[in-house]
Amino acid sequence: MKYFLIGINGISMQGIAEYLRQQGHIVVGSDIKTGGHKKENITGDIDLVVRTSAVTPGSPGWIEVEEANRRNIKVVKRSEFIGILFKDKKMIAVSGMHGKTTVTSMVSLVLTGAGFDPTCLVGDVVTEWGDVLRVGHSPWFVFEACEYDKNILFYRPYILVLTNIEEEHLDSYPGGLPEIMETFSQYIDRVPSDGLIIACRKDANIKALLAKTQSQAPVIYYGGDEGDYSKLDFPLSIPGHHNVENALAVVALADHLKIERKITEDCLQKFKGAHRRFERMGQYNGSDIIDDYGHHPTEIRATIEGLVERYPEKRKVVVFWPHQYKRILPLLAEFGDCFAGIDELILKPIFFVSGRDEELPVRSEDIMKLTEANGIKTSVMTTDEEIVTYLEKIIDKDSVLLTLGIPPVYKIGEILAKENI
Repeated sequence: MKYFLIGINGISMQGIAEYLRQQGHIVVGSDIKTGGHKKENITGDIDLVVRTSAVTPGSPGWIEVEEANRRNIKVVKRSEFIGILFKDKKMIAVSGMHGKTTVTSMVSLVLTGAGFDPTCLVGDVVTEWGDVLRVGHSPWFVFEACEYDKNILFYRPYILVLTNIEEEHLDSYPGGLPEIMETFSQYIDRVPSDGLIIACRKDANIKALLAKTQSQAPVIYYGGDEGDYSKLDFPLSIPGHHNVENALAVVALADHLKIERKITEDCLQKFKGAHRRFERMGQYNGSDIIDDYGHHPTEIRATIEGLVERYPEKRKVVVFWPHQYKRILPLLAEFGDCFAGIDELILKPIFFVSGRDEELPVRSEDIMKLTEANGIKTSVMTTDEEIVTYLEKIIDKDSVLLTLGIPPVYKIGEILAKENI
């Protein structure tokens, strides 16, 4: 078959494209970053068009959807296609607002190390593979199942790992937390009775849903202060209590699959972290440069805690690029509080997401007012060049720099690291 992928350079779409090619299919596609979108891309020999959730009416890629419809070529969402593509696999799905990429990477490495030979599709590059995809030859499929655009409703997990549920992706959930909870309720109900649910013990929203789920699958809880899988008795290479809890979820899963504990511990201890999850980019003027994808207050708070743990004596400078007005405005107070523990914060203007966002009455300066009230020196700078020039003056061996948020904020760290070479 010949597939056309709209948004082919997206992380997950790259993995899908590679998987299809390895199955012998022809795969072509388009991306706004490489050549753009145009109706001429859709030709009559295409059997199926797959689009990302980011391609919506009004976005540049929609012209290709319209042309496919005109030609009577079927168009499916990426998430629907994944559900179809792997419907005969035993899906281990990792879901929740935070920690998905790390947990999915950990699970993938442990199952691979234990000889399960799984197929794995992760939401970002796994350092040990240098890729988002691992193609195995067993029935097992490990997958990072994101809740954005209600995509999880296309999946039927055999084993479901639930990390946390809270307000996130509010552009997809205008009804807020109640709508998110209803979506997750339907998703959890799909786990079969011979499957398994592994759930964060301290997350009240998860526990509320599991108390009324129609799924008869057994539940294993992890994390918290007491009970099974509440303590990790070996060290990790990556910092932060949130990563200890991520590892506990994986230990619970590995025990259920009867994987030798020594294999689990060895794989988790060697794990260096997923791409853009507390990733060390290099150094500048004696200062380590760390990059992290965290863009929600909960993620930011956990990353800052890891930064304080790893660099307790260093002056902590953070560059954060806020993402989406629809996220920032309802969570503004939380953004004001989540940077506790750092010394200086540099903000870029809020990134506007075309086709998914609308400009609301909130600015990065509003975050600045709140963080300054909490005693954090804060400034708003518009360009990377301005930020780099400023950082060159203040970063030294007694400091650590963290770039935080959506790509390409990491390019600031890359520039400084290259200057150090």
